[in-house]
Amino acid sequence: MFNFNQSKKFLAIVGCAFAGLLSFSGAQALNPETVTAEVAFVAPITISTTTNLQYGALDVLMALGHTIVISPGVGVFDSNGNIVGGIQGPAELSVTATVLQPITILVDGETNAGGAYNLSLFTCDYDSGGALPCSAALPLNTTSAAVATTDLFVGATLTGTGGAVAGTFDGSVDVTISYQ
Repeated sequence: MFNFNQSKKFLAIVGCAFAGLLSFSGAQALNPETVTAEVAFVAPITISTTTNLQYGALDVLMALGHTIVISPGVGVFDSNGNIVGGIQGPAELSVTATVLQPITILVDGETNAGGAYNLSLFTCDYDSGGALPCSAALPLNTTSAAVATTDLFVGATLTGTGGAVAGTFDGSVDVTISYQ
């Protein structure tokens, strides 16, 4: 059994150990790390068409595999002399988005009303950034313009299917812009 002096020593040792544990856990509590919560509130993106993608009047004899490329800011290229008139040019859209936010632009969902051609290899020129790929396979990741509203120009490669007949065949594509 312990005598009084031994009991005091024992209690002193246990008390010091306990105090050490308290000071150790207290030291951890005195050292927190602050984490910042980053939040960006953005306005909905709106897109409106100013001018449609225009290929003009094409030769009805446009053969399978012949192409016409409209590249925004670059020009119109006709591989086999199939353009016979009309106006050629990229689609122009007006885009409104919260400024300087990461966005993704993609063009997809071709609807071809007649089967005389296919559209592919879409290119986009957003905020005068140059013609860059913007298809579903390779969307354009960029930053929204420094002004709330800016232009987006969309071009594509039209490839003949060999099945054209005289008439007007208006197709369409979907242009989607979303925040990242």
